Amino acid sequence: MKKRIFTGPVAFMITLSTVLLGASVAEAGLKIYYIRHAEAGHNVKKDWEKRKVPKDQWPAYVGNADMFTPKGLEQRAATAGKLKKYHFDFIAASPMWRCQNTILPYMQETGSKGEIWPELREGRASALILDTSLPVPTEPILGAGKPLEVGAEESPCFSLREDGKNAFKVPKAGTGRAADERSSAVARVVIQRVLDMIQTRFGGTDKSILFAGHGSSGKSVLRMLTQDPLTGFEGISNTGIWMVEEQADGTFKLKLFNDELVDHDKPVSVAPSKHASMDADNDGRVTQAEYVAEKVTGFERKDKNNDGVLSPDEHTHKSFKGADLDHNGQLTREEFSAIFKKRFDNKYDKNKVGFIAVEEIK
Repeated sequence: MKKRIFTGPVAFMITLSTVLLGASVAEAGLKIYYIRHAEAGHNVKKDWEKRKVPKDQWPAYVGNADMFTPKGLEQRAATAGKLKKYHFDFIAASPMWRCQNTILPYMQETGSKGEIWPELREGRASALILDTSLPVPTEPILGAGKPLEVGAEESPCFSLREDGKNAFKVPKAGTGRAADERSSAVARVVIQRVLDMIQTRFGGTDKSILFAGHGSSGKSVLRMLTQDPLTGFEGISNTGIWMVEEQADGTFKLKLFNDELVDHDKPVSVAPSKHASMDADNDGRVTQAEYVAEKVTGFERKDKNNDGVLSPDEHTHKSFKGADLDHNGQLTREEFSAIFKKRFDNKYDKNKVGFIAVEEIK
């Protein structure tokens, strides 16, 4: 008998009743594998901006989400071999080119067929996606976006679902905490659709299924499947795989993350990856300049109206007041940078040696 995948309080009640009634489930539970796409040009744009290389000198792939970087091409080449270690009864991918093409060599070599699931497309969300008190969006979302197409190279392996021929539509989110809540509420609707389809087609079976998707949405799927905010977990690496397995009580347990077995008794540390992302010259030390350069890349992202300054609505953090030294209600790039210079000195470089070691990252 197939079981509905529920989230929140309902999941607890069903889990409890399942245990009390001794409902039978397959000894080998449903396994869900998820692979993030190989590194594409948009993933390295920030790095090239930090290097301050003139844009007319950038390689063609920089900033292009539909081109793999040289590193991404290497990751893609290794993906088929990695996936051949497993058996998949079903495969689905995001409608984005980079996701389909990451696993396309595997599909071609094994003669596999897969579906395009619009709901696997990238979407911003945080751990708030688990908050059942978030207001349910009233705007059309699922199937309300643009029509989807499968490229000529991908079409022998991928096809659109009959009920999934349009992208989902993301309503405007605004800024600040309200934006985070709204984007998470939208993501909750989208990912719940993924869970519902898993339940309808595979719930309670011993099948193995593979999804090819993105970093943020991949974490959203994982959070809702496990009902775990994943505090302390780093991001899903490019071509990294996570896997969950359905347990006897109907819940899902994380077994694999970024290709490594998960030890649930061992705390997870994101310090090494955070340190490496800031260590531009790879010398094992993060200087104040490197730390600030990493943080200041967020200035353009926050500057929604592109006027060169940040308003209180664009930078909603409590640090705004102290950073606005001339009290004109705006933050320049220099004032924004000063926030992180001060944070480097007071929070990280407490021993005043001029750099941050891995063990100082929190």
